[in-house]
Amino acid sequence: MKKRAIGLALVSAMALSLFGAGTASAAGTTTLNVVHGIPGLDVAVCVNGAKAIKNFNPGEVVAGIELPSGRYDLAVVAKGTPCTAVVLGADNVGLWAGKNNTVVANLNADGDPNLLIYGNNVSPTAVGETRVIVRHTAEAPAVNVWANGARLISGMWFDWSSHARFDVPQGDYKVKVTLPGSKTAVIGPARVSLDAGTVYQVYAWGSGDAGYSFAIVPTVVGTV
Repeated sequence: MKKRAIGLALVSAMALSLFGAGTASAAGTTTLNVVHGIPGLDVAVCVNGAKAIKNFNPGEVVAGIELPSGRYDLAVVAKGTPCTAVVLGADNVGLWAGKNNTVVANLNADGDPNLLIYGNNVSPTAVGETRVIVRHTAEAPAVNVWANGARLISGMWFDWSSHARFDVPQGDYKVKVTLPGSKTAVIGPARVSLDAGTVYQVYAWGSGDAGYSFAIVPTVVGTV
């Protein structure tokens, strides 16, 4: 599983950059996560025209950034280029108080760079349970998703930008992704340990040429 979470120091630096970037704030805070799912491209992430992440590599995740509620202009540029050299962008994105959102730089089904913005269900889980949100953000056809030898997602519907949610018992799981009609893994198999009271966003990213992997964003939410 190719993923390296960026440390707290960089997360703090990113938040400070955002606060200083002229955000249009409102009452309350919002939580933002960022996932880099474009193979072979080191990038920088700009917010309101200022660089918030200067060196962001494929498979990396920044999670749990608290920002003032408001609207933001988001852009992805190649590393070392100015914020005006936009590869991907989304303007006037509303990030509102009490919400948890994830921005994913990815390749679409045709292999073109793309930004997806997801809202996340981070309500408390039941006692002893964990929530898994699986999202297809790879240059790939529809896929099947397996856990402990059983298919969680099957058929031709789970194609690019699709997502599915499962509330499951906490514990260790062996997971993999296959193409329909095949049991051969194109991602994994990988062992993951899921804790109760936590929401895990699992992103399939990559391409047929560069290979595929998972990126995981965990959020601790508590239990009811």
